[in-house]
Amino acid sequence: MVERKVLRVRDVVRLLSDRIRAIAELRDVWIEGEVSSASSSPQGHVYFALKDAELSLQCMLSAERAANVAVLPRTGQRVVAHGALDVFGYRSVYQLLVDDVMPAGLGEAYARLEALRRRLQAEGLFDAARKRALPRPVRRIGVVTSPAGAAWRDIQTVVARRDPRVEIVLAPAQVQGAGAADSVIAALTGLAMLRGLDAIVVARGGGAPEELAAFNDEGVVRAVSRASVPVVSGVGHESDTTLVDFAADLRAPTPSVAAELLVPDARAGSAALDRAMKRVAQRAEEAVRGRRALVVSARRVLDRRAPRALVAGLRRRTDEAASRVDRAVARLVASRRGALTSASRRLEALSPLNVVARGYAIVEDTEGRVRTSARAFKTGDSARVRLRDGRLMTRVEDVE
Repeated sequence: MVERKVLRVRDVVRLLSDRIRAIAELRDVWIEGEVSSASSSPQGHVYFALKDAELSLQCMLSAERAANVAVLPRTGQRVVAHGALDVFGYRSVYQLLVDDVMPAGLGEAYARLEALRRRLQAEGLFDAARKRALPRPVRRIGVVTSPAGAAWRDIQTVVARRDPRVEIVLAPAQVQGAGAADSVIAALTGLAMLRGLDAIVVARGGGAPEELAAFNDEGVVRAVSRASVPVVSGVGHESDTTLVDFAADLRAPTPSVAAELLVPDARAGSAALDRAMKRVAQRAEEAVRGRRALVVSARRVLDRRAPRALVAGLRRRTDEAASRVDRAVARLVASRRGALTSASRRLEALSPLNVVARGYAIVEDTEGRVRTSARAFKTGDSARVRLRDGRLMTRVEDVE
């Protein structure tokens, strides 16, 4: 008699689950179908089924994943879901553990982009632990963008307004079309050979997804992650997101905001120092008044209570103590004022207004944009020139 091998239910379920997990195609699968029976749990998990004309497949989207998918499944909606197949629950149901959902019809380009994003994320290129803080202060910034684009003009204008002492090094790059990715990589490679850079901005204006394709290129993303200094991405508008945004140390919604995040307003720092000096002077004066009030009060008490024989000696000692208090407070005030004056002089020496006071000028076009090149003007153009004590309206007679 042949001995029968009897398995327990859980052994069979575990065997099925192990076999399914061993099939690579079922661990990384895209499935298209119509959503039915969509519901969510109090914890935020989403449960639904994908069905076609004949069959259906149970699916589960965790709350953590649901916060990052392109679209949440709704009954009647046709979607493409990505995930891994497994056997789940008391009833041993085949279930797709979903990690991404998108509307059906977006095409293979989106699927390839998502696959690349997941692969780079698995490598750790987007980890928060890799993000570096922005340096302070910033004195030299590298910018990767098109020299003919609005992004470059916006960055120049913001930096000149907030702190003209900051040097901007342009690494010109093609930012869309065939060859754009290689051009951006070459620009980043060139900046990597420069010494003294504090940070890099990768920027371009908004555009359609295909126009931003260079910033979803794997080579560009890896070049950004290899940068030796912090990188700020300012690609597109606030609603645009590219893989470069994930790899950068900081993502800015626009090129202008990228420049603002890197370059603090020098004028605001000067105003803060002025306020601090006033507060210290006010507190010192209050301290002097308080000490003098104590001395006056002590004298009155002595006049009322001390025997006449002691009054003269105590008054003399009180006067000496008051004199010492006055001298000590005066030294304290002088020391604090001296330190603040020294700090004020150092800040004044670094003030962007002193750059103008030393004989330089800031030239703007009629729209208020800072211009740093004679090629920005032609004969007959109007320009505003900012000097130490005012502005001039000029007309260009000749461009050399």
